[in-house]
Amino acid sequence: MNIKDALKYLLSMIIIYYIVTNYGINIFNILSIIDIWYIILIILISIVQHLLSAYRWMYISKITNHDISFSNSIRFYYISTFMNNILPSGIMGDMFRIYHTTENKSEILKMGKSVQSVVFERLSGQIMLLAFFIVSLTLYFFINQKYVAFFYLLFPSILIFFLFKYFLNKKIKQIFDGKNIAHNLTAVFSGMVFWRHLTLSFFVVCSYILIYVISAISLGLNIDYFAFMVFSPIILFSMTLPISIGGWGIRELTALLLSLLLGLSASASISVSIIYGILNLLCSLPGLYFFLKIKLT
Repeated sequence: MNIKDALKYLLSMIIIYYIVTNYGINIFNILSIIDIWYIILIILISIVQHLLSAYRWMYISKITNHDISFSNSIRFYYISTFMNNILPSGIMGDMFRIYHTTENKSEILKMGKSVQSVVFERLSGQIMLLAFFIVSLTLYFFINQKYVAFFYLLFPSILIFFLFKYFLNKKIKQIFDGKNIAHNLTAVFSGMVFWRHLTLSFFVVCSYILIYVISAISLGLNIDYFAFMVFSPIILFSMTLPISIGGWGIRELTALLLSLLLGLSASASISVSIIYGILNLLCSLPGLYFFLKIKLT
């Protein structure tokens, strides 16, 4: 075993010790009140989620001329998810998979192919998360006959669409003039390529929201599950902001604010958020295994 491998195992033991000593009892107590079948169902959905996400990354990587195998994309995606759950900022895992899948380490700071593939893959998910929120919120307004609120949503949505289209077609070429970034961005977010990875993103986003709703169901809460489904994308989006560890804190704060806006129970919203965070960490544990198995360079 070389020094890097030894340090890797030492770091892993420190992480495990930290999680168990600081959160072990609380995690066990919370999970013990949930029916085991809910946990199994969430783990199965999470596996599908990671497979689809890994395939999306691999697919987008090929468009950016960055060749990565499906097996490697699965391994590094799990590692990335695990690291994002336990390290500050929520992007350290993405930095890890960028570094360990790039062919030329010096191109990382130059927005190289590996960087582009990860950034574009994350952007695909965020676009679908926003689209899902807009469509589901529209349905929510119509079902509850809130037509004025719908028009307040309609115009910003149209504006965002045309701004994105204008930026993609015009400004991107000016900003990255003479670079392959503009070409790759246009290739990834246009034509059939765009709709293919966006379809994958749709099922990925659905799996995230489904896990969130199942987390609520597992607690047996008497809440409006449709409202939970509609506004959960906001909570999920808050987790992607690089200002916390694994989304903890910001996710619960967002859930609290939404509960006040929707007239939901604040304690119920926060409880679901905490359960989701714990289950999200649990489902990412294969990333620790893959981290221990890879050879660091």
